[in-house]
Amino acid sequence: MRIMQTLLTILLLSTTTLSVAQSVDIDDPRANLQAIRMGLYPPDLIMRHQEALGISADQRKAMLKLVRQFQDDVAELQWDLQHEQQLMRADLARDSLDEAAVMPRVERVLQMESEFKRAHFKLLIAIKNTLTAEQIAMIKQRIRQRRS
Repeated sequence: MRIMQTLLTILLLSTTTLSVAQSVDIDDPRANLQAIRMGLYPPDLIMRHQEALGISADQRKAMLKLVRQFQDDVAELQWDLQHEQQLMRADLARDSLDEAAVMPRVERVLQMESEFKRAHFKLLIAIKNTLTAEQIAMIKQRIRQRRS
């Protein structure tokens, strides 16, 4: 019973993490909201407001390079992660579970999700670092206005 509770908790966390990992799609508003709450600014937010923010050609070029690098870094990881998650779900759907057999796959999935999140945070941090203090202040102001 304890094993089943542990595996169900891991599956729930994995599913939640998967939704976060999948929501890294720069067009997904849920990912944007999560990032904004942490003080980070997704590339699509900056892209949509680049004129108002006064994004320079050099900043734009740097951000495009960062996004391309992120996409290159995680493309294969996303495929592998999806595959491992499908296998893990199939393993966990069995009526009887062998913890020693299932846990290595669970650990691989969690490790891959961690790699994905790390790459996403690295992107968001690098993008924020391309902004000037004035641009960050403008973004914060727009966010405050939108919340009011």
